[in-house]
Amino acid sequence: MRDLSFFDVCCRVGDTPERPFPGIAELLRDMDKFGVDRALVQHNALGTMGAENTNAELVKMLKEQDPENRLEGVWCILPFQCGELPGPETFFGAMRENKVRTLTLDSFSHRYIPCRLSVGKYLDEAVKRRVPVLLSCFAGKWAELYAFLREFPELLCIIHCGDKWGCDRMFRPLLETYPGVRLEFSGYWVPEGIADLARTYGAERLLYGSGFPRYNQGSSMLQLKYCGLDDRDIALIAGKNLENLLEESSC
Repeated sequence: MRDLSFFDVCCRVGDTPERPFPGIAELLRDMDKFGVDRALVQHNALGTMGAENTNAELVKMLKEQDPENRLEGVWCILPFQCGELPGPETFFGAMRENKVRTLTLDSFSHRYIPCRLSVGKYLDEAVKRRVPVLLSCFAGKWAELYAFLREFPELLCIIHCGDKWGCDRMFRPLLETYPGVRLEFSGYWVPEGIADLARTYGAERLLYGSGFPRYNQGSSMLQLKYCGLDDRDIALIAGKNLENLLEESSC
């Protein structure tokens, strides 16, 4: 197999008020150890420090600690009605200025119902701009994720497949129904699962993710390398798919 370029879609960095976590330096060391070129990063304290603070903190951390620009921050949205974030036009302009091309939300920690009434103004704009939205906050909350995607069927989004085994019956209907759904498989340990998903729904729908710092980056990498797909499909999943998504994003 030829050398692969890995682009990790699922990393978190930074301390929380409750406990310390690995930061930028530790993530870059882990990337070097396992041969990961680039990564998307969220802030570990998103749920407790809030979107406004962690959006700004991520920008500061990356500017100061990632001189080679291997990492790219993920910003969080909140309901428009409380005025904590600027309106969509200003917000997406700030994303562009700070080279942020991916969004997330953490509705359950931030105490709101994820729906069109609360975050529709931002997500409708994300649909128009082809901005990917990470939906890791829905991990294990399948009924809520189903309801959310019914309201935003055109959203380009990345969902977590569920840890270990047994969640295919949950996420496969979403892959079948919503063309914008992409799947990251950190913690997905199903023999031949990646290959079967790629053959059923297309390798373009799958993204390599490590789940750092919960897992190191070698775990899901090993499964991908030996999943039985051809070199082209493995290269797409390892990094090219995410690269293509971000190139389409027009903040």
